[in-house]
Amino acid sequence: MLTAFLNIVCEPAAIARIGRALADTDGVAEVYTTTGSADFIAVVRVPDLDALASLVTQHVAGLPGIIRTDTHLAIRSYGRGDETAAFDIGVD
Repeated sequence: MLTAFLNIVCEPAAIARIGRALADTDGVAEVYTTTGSADFIAVVRVPDLDALASLVTQHVAGLPGIIRTDTHLAIRSYGRGDETAAFDIGVD
């Protein structure tokens, strides 16, 4: 399973509509409105790169009102649970 983060810029009048459309898109796990250079950050979870390419180019970038997307593929995850597990097994 691949995780990616999509930074999405859209037309201001389309923000509410696009937020709902993104949330209803298969493969989009979470959607957040944000401050800064992107209007949304969508967390995407798909089985492979082909599915990611299809989701971004055919289902997200083509939504009316989206100006541009910027895709960031997750490589490794770090979390508090990971640190706790490492200490529990004696890894420094």
